[in-house]
Amino acid sequence: MAYADAEAHLNALGIDAMKSMSPSMHRIEALLEALDHPERRTSAIHVTGTNGKTSVAKIATSLLVATGLKVGTYTSPHLTSMTERIALNGEPIGEDVFGETFDHLLPYLSATEERLGEPLTYFELMTALFFLWAADTPVDVAVVEVGLGGLWDATNVIDSAVAVITNIGLDHTELLGDRASIAKEKAGIIKRESVVVTAERDPEMLAIIRAAAGDNQMNVLARDFSVVENKLAFGGRYLSLRTSSRSYDGLFLPLHGSHQGVNALTALEAVTCFLPAGTLDDQVVADGFAGVSAPGRLETLKTGREDGIPLVLDVAHNPDGVSALVVSLSEAFAFERVVFVVGILKDKDHRGMIAEMTRVPSAIIFTEPRFSRSAAVAALEAAAAEIGCPSTSAPDVERALAAAFAEAGPNDLVCVTGSHYVVGEARGHLLRS
Repeated sequence: MAYADAEAHLNALGIDAMKSMSPSMHRIEALLEALDHPERRTSAIHVTGTNGKTSVAKIATSLLVATGLKVGTYTSPHLTSMTERIALNGEPIGEDVFGETFDHLLPYLSATEERLGEPLTYFELMTALFFLWAADTPVDVAVVEVGLGGLWDATNVIDSAVAVITNIGLDHTELLGDRASIAKEKAGIIKRESVVVTAERDPEMLAIIRAAAGDNQMNVLARDFSVVENKLAFGGRYLSLRTSSRSYDGLFLPLHGSHQGVNALTALEAVTCFLPAGTLDDQVVADGFAGVSAPGRLETLKTGREDGIPLVLDVAHNPDGVSALVVSLSEAFAFERVVFVVGILKDKDHRGMIAEMTRVPSAIIFTEPRFSRSAAVAALEAAAAEIGCPSTSAPDVERALAAAFAEAGPNDLVCVTGSHYVVGEARGHLLRS
């Protein structure tokens, strides 16, 4: 099957259909049973958390690749192409491989849906596609990012050797509940033999994770592993880190933001717990960190403009994420003002996110990405007005970018943020042009 046909089939399902359905694992389990359980053929590191889970997954992947392993990585959502969700050694699989794997999957899907009397969701089908591809490739290890929550997520069919919980924050509250409920949901990825690695620091949240972990080994940030040094460097961070096994000094991570130092440490601790003792020597870790790429995470793009105004893309999509973005911009870039191009989904904390942007001198241009759950610019402007924040708007991402560069002075910076969808559209437009 051609990639375009597979893409059309998946898009027709609706990317967010699962959010309107009762939590259940029966559909994904039925399909994987029909496929003879490809998810059981690969060892895995499973990653959940409110923020940072994609970065942790990508950094863990790069570390594992540096040891010589063949690594399959599953992340979501994508920015510009579905193929980004499935990566081999950090690179998205080709459209031909995607189409061939989907073609392999399709008869099992049809038989399963006929037996169940109901369709599988976009995310369930994509998850099954990943496990089938990983088993057929085959990969030595899978790094799997949770799509939503943990306990009822389609990825939770795996029996992971290491379960990572980056942090517990408020996001998707309409589905997951309050912070304690979110913690219980995310702790649902812990399996009987999983080593638990978490960067969460709140004692109440840690108690919930500990209750779920039971007698499992549980390694906690600042107690079992820690950041010794996390300094700004040209093009990224300069790190010294202590894992539960040993210390590493003088590491360079080519990602902006002090929070990425914590993500790097969390990934390193997860891989340390996954691999045999002594595997991660200084050179392997240095090579692994140096090879990290995280598009859309404080990513700078060259625009080719004569005025040289810098452009930063970041997928921050909740107040905690925007807070980290603002701190990172202030630390890593010199500017008089940030001109934000902002597109946010309907179910997010608009006021909380906008309030975080006002912590730096800024101008805000709201826009609406081509996605069904994007908030209307009128709703975003109203939220901004409620907290006394001036704003303007543009009807689409391309015109919002043009307006931002017209607004920006020679010492300003343009930053696209608010959701994966606005960043994906902006990135696609900029790379094409």
